[in-house]
Amino acid sequence: MSTPGATARSAAASLATQTRRLWRMCARWLDRLDWLVQPIAAFALSRLLIFAAGTLGDLFLATEEGHWVADPNSPFLSMWAKWDSQWYIQIARDGYWYQPLQQSNVAFFPVYPLALRLAAPFLGGNLVLAGFVLSNLAFLGALIFLYRLAEVELMDADPAAQDAGRAAAQRTVYYLAFFPTAFFFSAVYTESFFLLFSVATVYFARRRHWVLAAVAGILAAATRNLGVLLWALVMWEWLRCHGWRITRIHRGATWRNLWAGIKGSWIEVIIIAAIPLGLLLYMGFLQINFARPTAFIEVQAAWGRQNIGPVAVIARELSALSDLALTKSNLSRLLNAGAFLAVLAMLPAIWRRLGEGYAIYVLIVILVPASSALQSMIRYVLPLFPVFIILGWWGRRPFVDRLLLATFSVLLGVLTAIFVNWIFVA
Repeated sequence: MSTPGATARSAAASLATQTRRLWRMCARWLDRLDWLVQPIAAFALSRLLIFAAGTLGDLFLATEEGHWVADPNSPFLSMWAKWDSQWYIQIARDGYWYQPLQQSNVAFFPVYPLALRLAAPFLGGNLVLAGFVLSNLAFLGALIFLYRLAEVELMDADPAAQDAGRAAAQRTVYYLAFFPTAFFFSAVYTESFFLLFSVATVYFARRRHWVLAAVAGILAAATRNLGVLLWALVMWEWLRCHGWRITRIHRGATWRNLWAGIKGSWIEVIIIAAIPLGLLLYMGFLQINFARPTAFIEVQAAWGRQNIGPVAVIARELSALSDLALTKSNLSRLLNAGAFLAVLAMLPAIWRRLGEGYAIYVLIVILVPASSALQSMIRYVLPLFPVFIILGWWGRRPFVDRLLLATFSVLLGVLTAIFVNWIFVA
């Protein structure tokens, strides 16, 4: 006959067993949803940081009078609509216009302002709120795609390597979310849209979903002019899938495999070739309305951007940095030049770990703006997702991981506080 004490101990043991089973079940469930949980956590923690830094900066730092106020009824929303945000909101509200040799809104591609215009009626007609909401949602989506892509690139058949790849994917999304200029992903800017479409394009290509890759690529090419380069990256992936390697270009078998692939999968090649349509459709719009299909290039000179080549630009910036005075312009130059040189230094690692396609893509995307100026380079590196995948891999060393997160977090808070006060960052 059992005693009351024994019965209580048995019930406690049973409860403990059931609790452990429930905990293991929840852990397995969360592990399967790691691709969703980690991006959401990175998004939430980084947004809390920038919202806090932005609010404190807005309250305690002096702002010059006379600047445009995006939403007079919401100081919080107005913090995230500065500088180029005015152009996107103007396009969404009034449409495009073009004046030769002057700053004109045709310089800005249509997907983002069109999205604002479509979303605003569901948000009380507030274009600023629409931009803020859409930018944040797109950034969260981009983090999810980036996590999955990093897993694809960094995991292989070895179980130990799979764990390492998953951990690297986690670090990848955190490094991007806390990068010093990652506040642009929550601002009324195109950064989050372009990142989302770019990463989605490559992820679908790596999964051989060519139609989805083409759709995402078209949207990327209609979000920014450099999105058209995704066609080459997707085509490179298609070639890789059919046994083509740049290191085997001298072998006859490489070309025979390629020809066999083209004959058997020519429809896929046509689908991939649709990616430049995003750019071509915008150029067609400019031709119909302004008879200037390249107007978006021509007006760049009004912003002081003239193509003189990256070597001349770097020489000019280094010459300017010879003045060691601690000024805002010198600090900006230092940050932008540092970001540019850091990306160039990472290219060999990107080539070795991720492949030549990624390395060439990053090189071209970084050299195009650097051919006219290094200004805003610390923002232009944000959509260079291969850079952050490599950082995620390097972060497997605890010291590197802590150093990157600590440095990025501090700079993110500081630059956010500066940005919301109409001090130009990038």
